[in-house]
Amino acid sequence: MSEIKAIIVDDEQHCIDALHTMLAKKCPEVTVLGGVNSVKAAKELIDEVHPDVVFLDVEMPHQNGFELLKLFDRINFDIIFTTAYEQYALKAIKFNALDYLLKPFSVKELQDAVQKCISRRGVQQPEPGNSPLDVFLQNMKTLHQTHKKIALPTINGLVFMPVQNIVRCESTGNYTRIFFTDKKNLMVSRPLKEFEELLTDVDFFRVHNSHLINLQQMQSYIQGEGGFALMSDGTQVEVSRRRKADFLKKAMQF
Repeated sequence: MSEIKAIIVDDEQHCIDALHTMLAKKCPEVTVLGGVNSVKAAKELIDEVHPDVVFLDVEMPHQNGFELLKLFDRINFDIIFTTAYEQYALKAIKFNALDYLLKPFSVKELQDAVQKCISRRGVQQPEPGNSPLDVFLQNMKTLHQTHKKIALPTINGLVFMPVQNIVRCESTGNYTRIFFTDKKNLMVSRPLKEFEELLTDVDFFRVHNSHLINLQQMQSYIQGEGGFALMSDGTQVEVSRRRKADFLKKAMQF
């Protein structure tokens, strides 16, 4: 059995104790080297013991879990996020296919996350800057800045694109084609649902099963059974009948 070294970072001591106990009883392949309740203490402990995996709470007072990760030039340990909040951060975590445990989580969910870490050991990792974690951190950093950007993973690396330059996203099975204001487009290996989860909070709306539009890039709405959104690139995007009411309510805010 492969052994992995772990630390737990959580501002609530009872959460540290509960997870430590659960790992000891149900995940014998994991050795917990310590538990800390602040970013400062976590940085010191990681530098000291070099864990294989960090169970990292998202929401902590003063500094959150993401601010801990920014302290490292290169992250050479796995991360399993733990959170009680289904907010934007969780959407971004899902988008980049990172491991997370939504509190309260079950023994089975914990065991599955641990097994994913074990299965990744020995597998060649992506080049620095193009791993799911790197993409996630970039998106977390830029989507909340004045000039919001999104990091789009492609077969050749990452494309950094201002969110306001995206006109619309169109589903093509498990892929999404993204159309930009300069008339160019890009195919990304993420389903449309994940873009919906990531971008809904920044003025995007899914008007149809196959279409997610940037409301800032919509010029007009054409009446019909569902109707059509006329976009800045000249395309008419169909609005589904069942989404029409919610769409018009959202669109009236602009």
